[in-house]
Amino acid sequence: MRRCGRPRRCRSWRPAFRARGPREHSHREVASWLDAGTAPCRRDGANPWHGAAKTAGAALARRSTRAYDPAAFAQGSHPRTHYLMLKRILDSVLAVIAVAAVVGLGLTWVKRDDLVFWWASPRINYGEQPRTTIPVYLFAEQWAAHPDKKDNADLVPPGFTDNQATAQVDVFFIHGSSHFGFQWNAEAQDPAVKAVVDGPLMALDASVFNGCCRVFAPRYRQAHFASIERTSGNGRNALELAFNDIVRAWDSYVMDSNRGRPFFIVGHDQGAVLAQRLLDLRIEPGTRLTERMIAAYLIGGGIAERRFGGSFKNIKICETPTDSRCVVAWETFVAGTDPAEQPNAKEAWDNRAWTFLEEERRLCTNPLTWTVNAKGDASLHLGALPLGADIKISFGRIMGALPTPDPSRYRSLPALLPNYTSAECVDGFLMVPEPKHDAFKVGWRGDSNLHLSDITLFYGSLRQNLIDRSEAFLKTFNPDSLRAMPGAGGR
Repeated sequence: MRRCGRPRRCRSWRPAFRARGPREHSHREVASWLDAGTAPCRRDGANPWHGAAKTAGAALARRSTRAYDPAAFAQGSHPRTHYLMLKRILDSVLAVIAVAAVVGLGLTWVKRDDLVFWWASPRINYGEQPRTTIPVYLFAEQWAAHPDKKDNADLVPPGFTDNQATAQVDVFFIHGSSHFGFQWNAEAQDPAVKAVVDGPLMALDASVFNGCCRVFAPRYRQAHFASIERTSGNGRNALELAFNDIVRAWDSYVMDSNRGRPFFIVGHDQGAVLAQRLLDLRIEPGTRLTERMIAAYLIGGGIAERRFGGSFKNIKICETPTDSRCVVAWETFVAGTDPAEQPNAKEAWDNRAWTFLEEERRLCTNPLTWTVNAKGDASLHLGALPLGADIKISFGRIMGALPTPDPSRYRSLPALLPNYTSAECVDGFLMVPEPKHDAFKVGWRGDSNLHLSDITLFYGSLRQNLIDRSEAFLKTFNPDSLRAMPGAGGR
Protein backbone atom coordinates (compact mmCIF):
# COMPACT_ATOMS: atom_id res chain seq x y z
CA MET A 1 0.00 0.00 0.00
CA ARG A 2 1.21 3.46 -0.84
CA ARG A 3 2.40 5.79 1.84
CA CYS A 4 1.19 9.30 2.53
CA GLY A 5 3.51 12.16 2.14
CA ARG A 6 5.04 13.69 5.16
CA PRO A 7 3.19 12.97 8.38
CA ARG A 8 2.42 16.66 8.78
CA ARG A 9 0.19 16.46 5.70
CA CYS A 10 -2.02 13.85 7.32
CA ARG A 11 -5.22 14.90 9.03
CA SER A 12 -5.26 14.33 12.73
CA TRP A 13 -6.57 10.95 13.79
CA ARG A 14 -10.29 11.13 14.79
CA PRO A 15 -12.39 8.36 16.29
CA ALA A 16 -15.08 8.98 13.69
CA PHE A 17 -12.74 7.87 10.89
CA ARG A 18 -11.80 4.71 12.71
CA ALA A 19 -15.34 3.29 12.28
CA ARG A 20 -15.81 4.30 8.66
CA GLY A 21 -14.34 2.84 5.51
CA PRO A 22 -13.37 4.57 2.27
CA ARG A 23 -16.74 3.97 0.65
CA GLU A 24 -18.74 5.33 3.55
CA HIS A 25 -17.75 8.98 3.02
CA SER A 26 -19.46 11.33 0.58
CA HIS A 27 -17.84 12.49 -2.61
CA ARG A 28 -17.80 16.04 -1.28
CA GLU A 29 -15.94 14.94 1.85
CA VAL A 30 -13.31 13.15 -0.19
CA ALA A 31 -13.01 16.02 -2.65
CA SER A 32 -12.42 18.47 0.18
CA TRP A 33 -9.46 16.40 1.30
CA LEU A 34 -8.08 16.46 -2.23
CA ASP A 35 -8.41 20.23 -2.41
CA ALA A 36 -6.69 20.63 0.95
CA GLY A 37 -4.02 18.07 0.08
CA THR A 38 -4.86 16.07 3.18
CA ALA A 39 -6.46 12.73 3.90
CA PRO A 40 -7.02 10.64 7.01
CA CYS A 41 -4.01 8.48 7.79
CA ARG A 42 -3.31 5.50 9.93
CA ARG A 43 -0.73 5.93 12.66
CA ASP A 44 1.86 4.13 10.52
CA GLY A 45 1.42 6.76 7.81
CA ALA A 46 -0.33 4.45 5.35
CA ASN A 47 -3.14 6.19 3.49
CA PRO A 48 -5.99 3.76 2.72
CA TRP A 49 -7.97 6.67 1.20
CA HIS A 50 -5.55 7.66 -1.52
CA GLY A 51 -6.98 5.54 -4.35
CA ALA A 52 -10.55 6.02 -3.20
CA ALA A 53 -10.06 9.77 -3.02
CA LYS A 54 -8.81 9.95 -6.59
CA THR A 55 -11.70 7.88 -7.89
CA ALA A 56 -14.27 9.88 -5.92
CA GLY A 57 -12.77 13.18 -6.99
CA ALA A 58 -12.88 12.19 -10.63
CA ALA A 59 -16.48 11.07 -10.35
CA LEU A 60 -17.44 14.32 -8.65
CA ALA A 61 -15.69 16.31 -11.34
CA ARG A 62 -17.47 14.40 -14.09
CA ARG A 63 -20.86 14.95 -12.39
CA SER A 64 -20.55 18.70 -12.33
CA THR A 65 -17.68 20.86 -13.36
CA ARG A 66 -19.35 23.71 -11.50
CA ALA A 67 -19.76 21.82 -8.24
CA TYR A 68 -18.12 24.54 -6.20
CA ASP A 69 -18.91 27.51 -8.44
CA PRO A 70 -20.41 30.25 -6.22
CA ALA A 71 -22.38 31.59 -9.17
CA ALA A 72 -23.99 28.19 -9.76
CA PHE A 73 -24.84 27.95 -6.08
CA ALA A 74 -26.50 31.38 -6.21
CA GLN A 75 -28.50 30.45 -9.33
CA GLY A 76 -29.95 27.39 -7.62
CA SER A 77 -28.43 24.69 -9.81
CA HIS A 78 -26.28 23.27 -7.04
CA PRO A 79 -27.69 20.19 -5.17
CA ARG A 80 -27.18 21.97 -1.85
CA THR A 81 -29.43 24.77 -3.08
CA HIS A 82 -32.24 22.30 -3.80
CA TYR A 83 -31.96 20.93 -0.29
CA LEU A 84 -32.11 24.41 1.24
CA MET A 85 -35.13 25.31 -0.88
CA LEU A 86 -36.99 22.18 0.20
CA LYS A 87 -36.08 22.85 3.82
CA ARG A 88 -37.32 26.43 3.53
CA ILE A 89 -40.62 25.27 2.00
CA LEU A 90 -41.06 22.65 4.73
CA ASP A 91 -40.32 25.22 7.45
CA SER A 92 -42.86 27.59 5.90
CA VAL A 93 -45.52 24.89 5.77
CA LEU A 94 -44.88 23.97 9.40
CA ALA A 95 -45.06 27.64 10.40
CA VAL A 96 -48.39 28.06 8.60
CA ILE A 97 -49.74 24.94 10.30
CA ALA A 98 -48.60 26.22 13.70
CA VAL A 99 -50.20 29.64 13.15
CA ALA A 100 -53.41 28.02 11.91
CA ALA A 101 -53.48 25.78 14.99
CA VAL A 102 -53.08 28.76 17.32
CA VAL A 103 -55.77 30.74 15.49
CA GLY A 104 -58.02 27.68 15.43
CA LEU A 105 -57.65 27.16 19.16
CA GLY A 106 -58.44 30.83 19.75
CA LEU A 107 -61.56 30.71 17.60
CA THR A 108 -62.59 27.45 19.23
CA TRP A 109 -62.40 29.10 22.65
CA VAL A 110 -64.29 32.21 21.51
CA LYS A 111 -66.95 30.15 19.72
CA ARG A 112 -66.97 27.26 22.17
CA ASP A 113 -70.68 27.62 22.94
CA ASP A 114 -71.57 27.64 19.24
CA LEU A 115 -69.48 24.52 18.74
CA VAL A 116 -71.09 22.75 21.70
CA PHE A 117 -74.58 23.58 20.43
CA TRP A 118 -73.68 22.49 16.91
CA TRP A 119 -72.19 19.24 18.18
CA ALA A 120 -75.01 18.57 20.63
CA SER A 121 -77.88 19.39 18.28
CA PRO A 122 -79.72 16.45 16.68
CA ARG A 123 -78.18 15.29 13.40
CA ILE A 124 -81.56 14.73 11.75
CA ASN A 125 -84.07 17.20 10.40
CA TYR A 126 -87.25 17.78 12.34
CA GLY A 127 -89.36 16.01 9.71
CA GLU A 128 -87.15 12.91 9.85
CA GLN A 129 -87.48 12.21 13.57
CA PRO A 130 -89.65 9.28 14.69
CA ARG A 131 -93.23 10.06 15.62
CA THR A 132 -93.86 10.76 19.28
CA THR A 133 -96.94 9.96 21.31
CA ILE A 134 -99.42 12.80 21.82
CA PRO A 135 -99.91 13.33 25.58
CA VAL A 136 -103.42 13.04 26.99
CA TYR A 137 -104.25 15.36 29.89
CA LEU A 138 -107.56 13.87 31.04
CA PHE A 139 -106.02 12.02 33.98
CA ALA A 140 -103.78 13.18 36.82
CA GLU A 141 -101.16 10.54 36.03
CA GLN A 142 -100.41 12.27 32.75
CA TRP A 143 -99.19 15.35 34.65
CA ALA A 144 -95.84 15.79 36.37
CA ALA A 145 -97.68 17.61 39.17
CA HIS A 146 -101.42 17.57 39.87
CA PRO A 147 -103.50 18.16 43.03
CA ASP A 148 -105.13 14.74 42.67
CA LYS A 149 -101.91 12.76 43.02
CA LYS A 150 -98.82 12.65 45.21
CA ASP A 151 -95.76 14.16 43.53
CA ASN A 152 -92.60 16.13 44.25
CA ALA A 153 -94.47 19.44 43.98
CA ASP A 154 -95.93 18.53 47.41
CA LEU A 155 -92.52 18.76 49.13
CA VAL A 156 -91.80 21.59 51.58
CA PRO A 157 -88.67 22.76 53.43
CA PRO A 158 -88.68 22.41 57.24
CA GLY A 159 -91.01 24.94 58.86
CA PHE A 160 -93.30 25.32 55.82
CA THR A 161 -96.69 23.81 54.97
CA ASP A 162 -98.21 22.39 51.79
CA ASN A 163 -101.46 24.38 51.44
CA GLN A 164 -102.78 22.91 48.19
CA ALA A 165 -105.78 21.30 49.85
CA THR A 166 -107.18 24.67 50.98
CA ALA A 167 -105.75 26.99 48.32
CA GLN A 168 -108.13 29.25 46.40
CA VAL A 169 -105.60 29.90 43.63
CA ASP A 170 -103.92 27.69 41.01
CA VAL A 171 -100.51 27.68 39.35
CA PHE A 172 -100.05 26.42 35.80
CA PHE A 173 -96.33 25.66 35.68
CA ILE A 174 -94.37 24.89 32.50
CA HIS A 175 -91.05 23.26 33.38
CA GLY A 176 -87.74 23.97 31.67
CA SER A 177 -85.51 22.01 29.30
CA SER A 178 -84.20 18.61 30.27
CA HIS A 179 -83.97 17.02 26.82
CA PHE A 180 -80.46 16.47 25.42
CA GLY A 181 -81.26 13.53 23.15
CA PHE A 182 -80.84 12.72 19.47
CA GLN A 183 -84.31 13.95 18.46
CA TRP A 184 -85.71 17.46 18.30
CA ASN A 185 -88.53 16.59 20.71
CA ALA A 186 -88.61 14.34 23.75
CA GLU A 187 -91.16 11.61 24.32
CA ALA A 188 -93.24 13.02 27.19
CA GLN A 189 -93.86 9.66 28.86
CA ASP A 190 -90.38 8.26 28.32
CA PRO A 191 -89.08 6.88 31.66
CA ALA A 192 -85.77 8.74 31.39
CA VAL A 193 -87.55 12.03 30.67
CA LYS A 194 -90.02 11.47 33.50
CA ALA A 195 -87.15 10.75 35.92
CA VAL A 196 -85.80 14.28 35.40
CA VAL A 197 -89.10 16.14 35.08
CA ASP A 198 -90.92 14.38 37.93
CA GLY A 199 -87.80 14.31 40.09
CA PRO A 200 -85.58 17.39 40.43
CA LEU A 201 -87.65 19.78 38.30
CA MET A 202 -90.79 19.31 40.38
CA ALA A 203 -88.94 19.18 43.71
CA LEU A 204 -86.74 22.22 43.16
CA ASP A 205 -89.02 24.43 41.08
CA ALA A 206 -92.68 23.41 41.33
CA SER A 207 -92.70 22.87 45.11
CA VAL A 208 -92.28 26.62 45.68
CA PHE A 209 -95.91 27.14 44.61
CA ASN A 210 -97.64 24.89 47.14
CA GLY A 211 -97.73 27.61 49.80
CA CYS A 212 -100.33 29.60 47.86
CA CYS A 213 -101.77 27.39 45.20
CA ARG A 214 -102.73 24.07 43.71
CA VAL A 215 -99.97 23.04 41.31
CA PHE A 216 -100.62 21.87 37.74
CA ALA A 217 -97.50 20.98 35.73
CA PRO A 218 -97.97 19.10 32.44
CA ARG A 219 -95.46 16.75 30.91
CA TYR A 220 -95.01 17.74 27.29
CA ARG A 221 -92.91 16.87 24.26
CA GLN A 222 -90.31 19.45 25.13
CA ALA A 223 -87.99 20.76 22.44
CA HIS A 224 -84.29 19.96 22.47
CA PHE A 225 -82.42 22.44 24.67
CA ALA A 226 -80.61 23.88 21.63
CA SER A 227 -83.94 25.01 20.17
CA ILE A 228 -84.31 28.04 22.44
CA GLU A 229 -80.67 29.08 22.50
CA ARG A 230 -79.87 28.91 18.79
CA THR A 231 -82.35 29.84 16.09
CA SER A 232 -83.03 27.29 13.35
CA GLY A 233 -85.93 25.96 11.32
CA ASN A 234 -85.68 22.60 13.07
CA GLY A 235 -85.61 24.25 16.48
CA ARG A 236 -88.66 26.37 15.81
CA ASN A 237 -90.59 23.38 14.49
CA ALA A 238 -89.69 21.58 17.72
CA LEU A 239 -90.97 24.55 19.75
CA GLU A 240 -94.20 24.49 17.74
CA LEU A 241 -94.77 20.85 18.68
CA ALA A 242 -93.97 21.56 22.33
CA PHE A 243 -96.38 24.50 22.37
CA ASN A 244 -99.15 22.39 20.85
CA ASP A 245 -98.91 20.15 23.91
CA ILE A 246 -98.86 23.12 26.29
CA VAL A 247 -101.95 24.76 24.81
CA ARG A 248 -103.84 21.44 24.91
CA ALA A 249 -102.80 20.96 28.54
CA TRP A 250 -103.92 24.51 29.33
CA ASP A 251 -107.28 24.07 27.64
CA SER A 252 -107.78 20.79 29.49
CA TYR A 253 -106.94 22.49 32.79
CA VAL A 254 -109.33 25.40 32.14
CA MET A 255 -112.19 23.13 31.11
CA ASP A 256 -111.77 20.36 33.71
CA SER A 257 -110.04 21.81 36.77
CA ASN A 258 -110.04 25.60 36.97
CA ARG A 259 -113.74 26.25 37.62
CA GLY A 260 -113.36 30.01 37.64
CA ARG A 261 -110.45 30.20 40.07
CA PRO A 262 -107.69 32.86 39.88
CA PHE A 263 -104.36 31.54 38.64
CA PHE A 264 -100.70 32.18 37.99
CA ILE A 265 -98.89 31.17 34.82
CA VAL A 266 -95.24 30.34 35.54
CA GLY A 267 -92.53 29.10 33.21
CA HIS A 268 -88.82 28.53 33.58
CA ASP A 269 -86.28 28.34 30.74
CA GLN A 270 -88.08 26.76 27.76
CA GLY A 271 -91.24 26.92 29.85
CA ALA A 272 -90.93 30.72 30.04
CA VAL A 273 -90.56 30.92 26.26
CA LEU A 274 -93.69 28.80 25.75
CA ALA A 275 -95.55 30.75 28.44
CA GLN A 276 -95.01 33.95 26.45
CA ARG A 277 -96.90 32.42 23.56
CA LEU A 278 -99.61 31.10 25.86
CA LEU A 279 -100.12 34.64 27.17
CA ASP A 280 -100.31 35.94 23.62
CA LEU A 281 -102.88 33.34 22.58
CA ARG A 282 -105.08 32.88 25.63
CA ILE A 283 -104.65 35.90 27.95
CA GLU A 284 -103.77 38.99 25.91
CA PRO A 285 -106.94 39.00 23.73
CA GLY A 286 -108.93 40.28 26.71
CA THR A 287 -111.08 37.33 27.75
CA ARG A 288 -112.48 36.48 31.16
CA LEU A 289 -109.26 34.54 31.69
CA THR A 290 -107.43 37.87 31.54
CA GLU A 291 -109.44 39.05 34.55
CA ARG A 292 -108.54 35.94 36.54
CA MET A 293 -104.79 35.92 35.89
CA ILE A 294 -103.00 37.22 38.97
CA ALA A 295 -99.57 37.35 37.31
CA ALA A 296 -97.22 35.53 34.96
CA TYR A 297 -93.69 34.69 36.13
CA LEU A 298 -91.37 34.25 33.13
CA ILE A 299 -88.16 33.12 34.81
CA GLY A 300 -84.93 32.40 32.94
CA GLY A 301 -86.57 32.89 29.56
CA GLY A 302 -86.12 36.51 28.58
CA ILE A 303 -88.83 38.89 27.38
CA ALA A 304 -88.24 42.26 25.71
CA GLU A 305 -89.45 45.30 27.66
CA ARG A 306 -90.82 46.88 24.48
CA ARG A 307 -93.58 44.26 24.30
CA PHE A 308 -95.47 45.96 27.10
CA GLY A 309 -97.53 48.72 25.58
CA GLY A 310 -96.70 47.22 22.20
CA SER A 311 -97.95 43.72 21.37
CA PHE A 312 -99.16 43.40 24.99
CA LYS A 313 -102.05 45.79 25.59
CA ASN A 314 -103.92 43.99 28.37
CA ILE A 315 -100.85 42.67 30.18
CA LYS A 316 -98.49 45.06 31.94
CA ILE A 317 -95.22 44.91 33.88
CA CYS A 318 -95.50 44.10 37.60
CA GLU A 319 -94.10 47.19 39.32
CA THR A 320 -95.00 46.43 42.95
CA PRO A 321 -95.06 43.24 45.06
CA THR A 322 -98.88 43.01 44.78
CA ASP A 323 -99.64 44.14 41.21
CA SER A 324 -101.91 41.84 39.20
CA ARG A 325 -102.55 41.00 35.54
CA CYS A 326 -98.87 41.62 34.95
CA VAL A 327 -95.52 39.94 34.24
CA VAL A 328 -92.48 39.26 36.43
CA ALA A 329 -89.20 38.15 34.81
CA TRP A 330 -85.51 37.69 35.63
CA GLU A 331 -82.40 35.82 34.50
CA THR A 332 -79.60 35.28 37.04
CA PHE A 333 -75.84 35.74 36.57
CA VAL A 334 -72.84 36.28 38.80
CA ALA A 335 -71.99 39.99 39.06
CA GLY A 336 -69.42 41.04 36.48
CA THR A 337 -70.49 38.42 33.95
CA ASP A 338 -71.30 39.49 30.40
CA PRO A 339 -74.59 37.71 29.59
CA ALA A 340 -73.93 38.19 25.88
CA GLU A 341 -71.04 35.73 26.20
CA GLN A 342 -73.14 33.19 28.11
CA PRO A 343 -75.71 30.66 26.88
CA ASN A 344 -79.20 31.97 27.60
CA ALA A 345 -82.64 31.74 26.09
CA LYS A 346 -82.87 33.88 22.97
CA GLU A 347 -85.90 32.54 21.13
CA ALA A 348 -89.06 34.45 22.03
CA TRP A 349 -92.64 34.71 20.81
CA ASP A 350 -93.50 38.24 19.72
CA ASN A 351 -96.48 39.56 17.77
CA ARG A 352 -97.58 36.11 16.61
CA ALA A 353 -94.18 35.00 15.36
CA TRP A 354 -90.95 33.52 16.68
CA THR A 355 -88.22 36.10 17.00
CA PHE A 356 -84.65 36.08 18.26
CA LEU A 357 -83.60 38.30 21.15
CA GLU A 358 -80.29 39.97 20.38
CA GLU A 359 -79.42 43.33 21.89
CA GLU A 360 -82.94 44.16 23.05
CA ARG A 361 -83.29 45.19 26.66
CA ARG A 362 -85.03 42.52 28.70
CA LEU A 363 -87.43 42.89 31.57
CA CYS A 364 -85.70 42.40 34.93
CA THR A 365 -87.69 42.17 38.16
CA ASN A 366 -85.65 42.03 41.34
CA PRO A 367 -87.01 39.07 43.40
CA LEU A 368 -85.93 40.78 46.63
CA THR A 369 -87.83 44.05 46.11
CA TRP A 370 -90.33 42.92 43.45
CA THR A 371 -89.73 46.12 41.54
CA VAL A 372 -88.18 46.64 38.11
CA ASN A 373 -84.48 47.38 37.54
CA ALA A 374 -83.84 47.69 41.26
CA LYS A 375 -81.18 46.72 43.80
CA GLY A 376 -81.97 44.59 46.85
CA ASP A 377 -79.89 44.02 49.96
CA ALA A 378 -79.30 40.54 51.40
CA SER A 379 -81.39 41.52 54.44
CA LEU A 380 -84.46 41.26 52.16
CA HIS A 381 -83.61 37.72 51.09
CA LEU A 382 -86.01 35.16 52.59
CA GLY A 383 -84.05 32.03 51.83
CA ALA A 384 -82.24 29.98 49.19
CA LEU A 385 -82.91 26.26 48.75
CA PRO A 386 -79.48 24.54 48.95
CA LEU A 387 -80.29 21.53 46.80
CA GLY A 388 -78.77 21.14 43.35
CA ALA A 389 -80.42 19.69 40.29
CA ASP A 390 -78.02 16.71 40.25
CA ILE A 391 -77.83 17.00 36.48
CA LYS A 392 -74.11 16.77 35.84
CA ILE A 393 -74.04 17.18 32.09
CA SER A 394 -70.59 16.23 30.89
CA PHE A 395 -69.38 16.74 27.33
CA GLY A 396 -69.99 13.08 26.68
CA ARG A 397 -73.45 12.93 28.18
CA ILE A 398 -74.67 15.93 26.29
CA MET A 399 -74.33 14.01 23.03
CA GLY A 400 -77.62 12.23 23.40
CA ALA A 401 -77.98 10.56 26.77
CA LEU A 402 -80.32 11.93 29.41
CA PRO A 403 -78.77 12.51 32.82
CA THR A 404 -80.34 10.26 35.43
CA PRO A 405 -80.88 11.89 38.83
CA ASP A 406 -80.82 10.03 42.12
CA PRO A 407 -84.49 9.78 43.26
CA SER A 408 -83.48 9.50 46.92
CA ARG A 409 -82.18 13.08 46.86
CA TYR A 410 -85.67 14.44 46.25
CA ARG A 411 -87.74 12.76 48.93
CA SER A 412 -87.40 15.81 51.17
CA LEU A 413 -86.12 19.37 51.00
CA PRO A 414 -83.40 20.94 53.17
CA ALA A 415 -83.82 24.04 55.32
CA LEU A 416 -83.60 27.39 53.56
CA LEU A 417 -80.59 29.70 53.86
CA PRO A 418 -81.96 33.18 54.74
CA ASN A 419 -80.12 36.43 53.95
CA TYR A 420 -77.96 34.43 51.57
CA THR A 421 -77.59 36.88 48.69
CA SER A 422 -78.17 40.40 47.48
CA ALA A 423 -79.34 41.09 43.92
CA GLU A 424 -79.30 43.94 41.42
CA CYS A 425 -80.76 44.37 37.94
CA VAL A 426 -78.06 45.52 35.52
CA ASP A 427 -78.92 46.17 31.87
CA GLY A 428 -81.88 43.80 31.97
CA PHE A 429 -80.19 40.92 33.83
CA LEU A 430 -80.18 40.00 37.52
CA MET A 431 -76.67 40.10 39.01
CA VAL A 432 -75.76 38.47 42.33
CA PRO A 433 -72.50 37.83 44.23
CA GLU A 434 -70.94 34.48 43.41
CA PRO A 435 -72.66 31.80 45.55
CA LYS A 436 -70.36 29.72 47.73
CA HIS A 437 -72.63 26.70 48.11
CA ASP A 438 -72.05 23.88 45.61
CA ALA A 439 -75.80 23.47 45.14
CA PHE A 440 -75.82 26.59 43.00
CA LYS A 441 -72.89 25.48 40.82
CA VAL A 442 -74.43 22.84 38.63
CA GLY A 443 -74.87 22.31 34.92
CA TRP A 444 -72.73 22.76 31.85
CA ARG A 445 -73.20 26.52 31.57
CA GLY A 446 -70.45 27.38 34.01
CA ASP A 447 -70.38 28.85 37.50
CA SER A 448 -71.06 32.40 36.24
CA ASN A 449 -74.40 31.44 34.72
CA LEU A 450 -76.91 30.68 37.49
CA HIS A 451 -79.73 29.69 35.16
CA LEU A 452 -80.44 26.40 36.94
CA SER A 453 -80.69 28.33 40.22
CA ASP A 454 -83.07 31.05 38.99
CA ILE A 455 -85.76 29.71 41.35
CA THR A 456 -83.87 27.89 44.11
CA LEU A 457 -81.63 30.90 44.82
CA PHE A 458 -84.76 32.97 45.64
CA TYR A 459 -86.99 30.12 46.82
CA GLY A 460 -88.18 31.75 50.07
CA SER A 461 -88.73 35.18 48.53
CA LEU A 462 -90.68 33.77 45.57
CA ARG A 463 -92.81 31.56 47.82
CA GLN A 464 -93.77 34.53 50.01
CA ASN A 465 -94.46 36.85 47.07
CA LEU A 466 -96.86 34.33 45.53
CA ILE A 467 -98.76 34.28 48.84
CA ASP A 468 -98.76 38.08 49.14
CA ARG A 469 -99.87 38.63 45.55
CA SER A 470 -102.61 36.00 45.88
CA GLU A 471 -103.99 37.52 49.08
CA ALA A 472 -104.00 41.02 47.58
CA PHE A 473 -105.81 39.79 44.48
CA LEU A 474 -108.42 37.81 46.43
CA LYS A 475 -109.36 40.90 48.44
CA THR A 476 -110.75 42.53 45.30
CA PHE A 477 -111.73 39.45 43.32
CA ASN A 478 -115.44 38.63 43.08
CA PRO A 479 -115.83 35.11 41.72
CA ASP A 480 -119.57 35.62 41.25
CA SER A 481 -118.90 38.36 38.72
CA LEU A 482 -117.24 35.89 36.36
CA ARG A 483 -118.80 32.77 34.95
CA ALA A 484 -116.76 29.60 34.71
CA MET A 485 -115.31 29.30 31.27
CA PRO A 486 -117.33 26.95 29.02
CA GLY A 487 -115.02 25.01 26.74
CA ALA A 488 -111.30 25.01 26.08
CA GLY A 489 -109.61 28.37 26.07
CA GLY A 490 -112.27 30.05 28.20
CA ARG A 491 -113.47 32.46 25.50
